[in-house]
Amino acid sequence: MSALNAVESFRKNTVPFRRQVTISRDGEDFVVAFHPQNIIAFRHGEAKELRRMCHSLRWEIVRDTMPEPDDIRSW
Repeated sequence: MSALNAVESFRKNTVPFRRQVTISRDGEDFVVAFHPQNIIAFRHGEAKELRRMCHSLRWEIVRDTMPEPDDIRSW
């Protein structure tokens, strides 16, 4: 186990998530919306950046977009 995995494991097990959110596509962009209220909090052109931001804010992603093979922005 690497040091990064150990830190991530510690963080997941000891610090509770603050909110539950979903990541979905809205036209050309991806959005983060609070779950279950469906209020959009953030919008960005790449899903990866939104996932990174949600993890840093300790938001649990309960539903995510499916990566599309022909669209690198969804990875």
